[in-house]
Amino acid sequence: AILKFEADRFLTDHNSFEFNNIDDAKHSPLAQQLFHLPFVKKVYIASNFVAIERYNIVEWSDVQEEVAEQIENYLTNDGIVVTEAAIQPKAAVTVYAESTPNPSVLKFVCNKVLV
Repeated sequence: AILKFEADRFLTDHNSFEFNNIDDAKHSPLAQQLFHLPFVKKVYIASNFVAIERYNIVEWSDVQEEVAEQIENYLTNDGIVVTEAAIQPKAAVTVYAESTPNPSVLKFVCNKVLV
């Protein structure tokens, strides 16, 4: 089940983010903090809200107030929601195969240095 916590201000600059685990959340200190809660499965952050998907080990009614208070305290203390690094666009990488004069050999070409 997903629960949405709305903020009274914009949290991101018209971007939305989905974090599946604490490693995905390396550019979001708020999401990292939420992943320390044992029942958090995914964290979604969009313009003016934070949504949390939980594992079925607890009911929202048991933890909703504490989670809301934790998010509110974080935002009140001007915590960083998402760093600038997360907003940088990802560059697409193209890989394609070319045939060579030797029919048993293929040449792979990429638009980015891999090594």
